[in-house]
Amino acid sequence: MSNTERISFDDLKRDVIDRGICDMCRGCVSFCSADSLHALTVKDNKPAYLNEDACLKCGICYMICPNTEDLEDALKSKYDYQLPIGRHLAVESLRTKNPELRPICTDGGMVTSFLHYLLESGYIHGAVVSRKVGLWNNQPMIAMNLWDLMEGAGSSMAVSSTVEDLGDLTTYVPTMLAIRSLRASDMTRIAFVGTPCQIKTLRKMQLLRIVPAHIVRITIGLFCYENFNFTIEGRKKLEEKIKTSLDKVVKINVKDDFIVKLDDGSSVHIDLDELGDLVRPECIPCTDFSCYTADISVGGLGSPDGYTTTMIRNRQAQTLVEEAIANGYLEKGTETGEDKLVADIEKMAWRKYNRGKDKQKQLGIPL
Repeated sequence: MSNTERISFDDLKRDVIDRGICDMCRGCVSFCSADSLHALTVKDNKPAYLNEDACLKCGICYMICPNTEDLEDALKSKYDYQLPIGRHLAVESLRTKNPELRPICTDGGMVTSFLHYLLESGYIHGAVVSRKVGLWNNQPMIAMNLWDLMEGAGSSMAVSSTVEDLGDLTTYVPTMLAIRSLRASDMTRIAFVGTPCQIKTLRKMQLLRIVPAHIVRITIGLFCYENFNFTIEGRKKLEEKIKTSLDKVVKINVKDDFIVKLDDGSSVHIDLDELGDLVRPECIPCTDFSCYTADISVGGLGSPDGYTTTMIRNRQAQTLVEEAIANGYLEKGTETGEDKLVADIEKMAWRKYNRGKDKQKQLGIPL
């Protein structure tokens, strides 16, 4: 096969970036085999060539992208994917038993306390999470202890400071950048918390044995209907919907609608279909709500306030969750049964799946 026939970043640009379906997981930029030659960069918040002549045409960027068909069948087979939410052994409402964590967590603090248990038990050396730096600012980080985890608690709807133009904010956090930093680390066991597209990229890297994906021992996927771009105009529109200044916002969350909690203790609920102008366009073609490739999937959907809906997908994850409960890190809620939780997740998953397929059809993407 000649070089002109080999897969390169040009193919990724044609099939994904130019089509407007790049999720900006940054896997292609972070794990380019020509990284030392500075082949790729991020320009205008999209992957781009920095030095086209340096591209090795190895195809890695294309194969690990969550929006290419390469390795899709292998993933679906490995994780026994079935519509609409994938394989799972149990679905429960869980919350932290640490009363100091409950006020600062987005939902029930399950992820924070579960990771705390994994760190203290020695199962992992660190966890890739996002750190909250103000309501509208987020950074990827590697948590090594409870204090690090507390920095990340409640940050899933904050904003990455790596966005070049902070006039246009986004709720998407490029946690793959933290994975990249681990290539020179002594860590051999880590946890990874991310969105469906981020974890799919990681799983493709594991199939290809790309360093350092092999050190990820457990993944926690976030239920994800969509992420948001808070442009200057978008922020004005959001203020109109909540009828107050964004300065009054103390927390934002997504369950079956968009929830804005204000500093006076009140909450404003907005239907997700009313947020069209704020949604990242790249999220619309995505069909994976529940993050089927994760070991555990979590979110607030279905559970009462103060609890995390936790979908346990395999025996390893089930054993670890049970250990965290037995050792006093987590506790179960009893208000909502498993059938109701599954029904709520499936309803939202079908909603996202059908929306994504409709958008893919509009874009001419093979279904």
